[in-house]
Amino acid sequence: MTRWRRFERQGAALEYWEIRQEGIRCFLRWGSDRTSGKASTTILDDEEQARRHAVRKVDDRLRKGFTEVEPRCDPAEAEAGTPVLELVSRAAGPHPPVPEFLPVDGFDQVFRCARTPDHPRGFFEYYVLREQGRSAVRFAVRAGSHQDAVVAGFLDFLCSRRDLPFDGRSHRKVALPDPVGPFGHALFCSPALGRAGAAHPATAARVATAFPVFDCEIGDEDPEVLVDARIHGHASLPFSDWGRQPHPAVDMRFDVQPSLYRPSPKFKAFRPADVQKLMDALPTAAPQSWLEVRSFRGETTRLRPDTTVSFADVWSFLI
Repeated sequence: MTRWRRFERQGAALEYWEIRQEGIRCFLRWGSDRTSGKASTTILDDEEQARRHAVRKVDDRLRKGFTEVEPRCDPAEAEAGTPVLELVSRAAGPHPPVPEFLPVDGFDQVFRCARTPDHPRGFFEYYVLREQGRSAVRFAVRAGSHQDAVVAGFLDFLCSRRDLPFDGRSHRKVALPDPVGPFGHALFCSPALGRAGAAHPATAARVATAFPVFDCEIGDEDPEVLVDARIHGHASLPFSDWGRQPHPAVDMRFDVQPSLYRPSPKFKAFRPADVQKLMDALPTAAPQSWLEVRSFRGETTRLRPDTTVSFADVWSFLI
């Protein structure tokens, strides 16, 4: 994980501004000694774009009179040797009572915590530990779709691959040797992509994510920016629901006028409902209008106002 860079400017109050680039992400924190701080994250298409974005941001601060100073101690560095589960439990605080992580029978260094399992939004949280508990792979399963036997099948697979999301790649889609419930593949995400430790900054770089997926939900050659959009964006995959139907990858680029959508010349992740709305608008759109849909296989289909393809045909192509 790259270190933060800190910039300060003295005025009526001491203002600070901090930036850190990690892969395709630029993290910002800013505020003053009189206000609470704010933060934001910008995700770029690739690392070079992220690097240039960070350089532009720094140059802008320098032009505005900020001076670079030594960054303050980061929680991740201060707590680097503290076990992950200790930090997660400590962050919960005493009120409400701290949820208890219990070992899972039959699995080495695997712990589970039940988060209000009787509530409609309750879930079970699993940590597969590594490095004597200093890092982990996490996944969660909604209580309504939790089955011990299905989870045990996934743990059998995951425990022998707990180092995989720490190999320097942002993600890996791996075929399961045996189905896990209805799923045939697993997705491993690096800590930065999975964001499993987002609520606990001291663990953010030490907790990766893994969960089962349908083949059509993540493309084999998808770049990190598209995977991020699929699991965190407006078309996000409900990956903690292990009873779900397939949510196929939907990448589109288009120029359909008139429509409610601004033209998108680059492929971006959308919802199936967006495909249907654009297809509904296409027959009466301008003759030069077009729509391209890309499946998880990387195959594309191009639609024009005179195309006679139904949404059911496109859905079959996607899934």
